[in-house]
Order: sequence, then structure tokens, then C-alpha cells
Amino acid sequence: MRATCTRLRPARMSYLFVAVVLGITASYAMASPASAHELAKFRMERRHIKKRALTQIGAPYVYGGSSPGGFDCSGFTSWTYNNHGGALPHRAIDQFYLANRPRFKRIWQRSHLRKGDLVFHKTTSARVGHAGIYIGHEKFISTTSSGGVRIQSIRDPYYWGSRWVGATRLPSTRKRYG
Repeated sequence: MRATCTRLRPARMSYLFVAVVLGITASYAMASPASAHELAKFRMERRHIKKRALTQIGAPYVYGGSSPGGFDCSGFTSWTYNNHGGALPHRAIDQFYLANRPRFKRIWQRSHLRKGDLVFHKTTSARVGHAGIYIGHEKFISTTSSGGVRIQSIRDPYYWGSRWVGATRLPSTRKRYG
């Protein structure tokens, strides 16, 4: 009788292993459509962020400004996301460090950027001095003291290209981040 029980144990373990593997596989398969849905939602949000930002081309630069009457760089990025259901802090450095939070992502290479990513440049002695929003095709939109809200090349060899710091990708724009 003892020999029979010993032989059944490996068989039971095999069945248990197969059941666990099937359970994990089934739960992963059921989670995939939700993940695909979330990904599509985030892509749509990024397109809307880009559209919202483009509506402000030509708005003037105002130090500390965060409205269509006048923006500074981080006020512009904050206004754009806040008017789409998100909530970003006003300072560029605070927006940069959002990537240290769970579910946020730091982007170091410009080739990995997606529309809606926050992009950062070093324009002062501080680690981060300028913020903008990536809109695709190696372009970003931001506001500068010399030109207000406008589109510029992320790789501009005369200014922005050499001042690249990195980017922050937000997990969803419909959340409060500040």
C-alpha cells in the first residue's frame, strides 16, 4: 500500500503543476485585452494632449504664467495637462522628477519618445531649466522668452540638441500628479 501512495504523489504533483500553469496562462490571456484597451486609451490621450498644446501656438511668454494670456515653459506643460484632466506641478524640475514615481517612466534617448511625453532641457545652472511636450517627428512644443509658444526641433544643433536632459512619460493623463 505504501508503494502505491508514493507512486501517486508524483502524479498528483504533475497534475497540480499543470493546473497552476493553465491557471496562470488563462489569467494572462484574460488580462491582455484590458492591457490593449489601456494602451489604446493612452495613445488617444497623447493625441489629445498634442492637439490641446497646438491650440496655444503664438501665446506670449510670461514669467510664472500658466494661462493662455501668458505662459512660462512649465506653466504651459502644466496648463496643457491640467486642461485634459491631469494635474502637473508647475515647476519644470518637479515635472522631471515625476519619473521617480511608480508607473511613470524616465526616457533618456530621444529615439524612444512618444507624443505627449514631457521633454526637458538644461538651460540654466539647474539640472532642468526648460520643459516642453513632444509632438512627434522629432519636434516639441514649448514656450520661450524669445518666442512664446512655438514648435521646435528636439535635435536643433544650435540650441536644444546639446541641452537635452531627458523626458518623463506619464502613465495616464487623467490623474493628479502634483
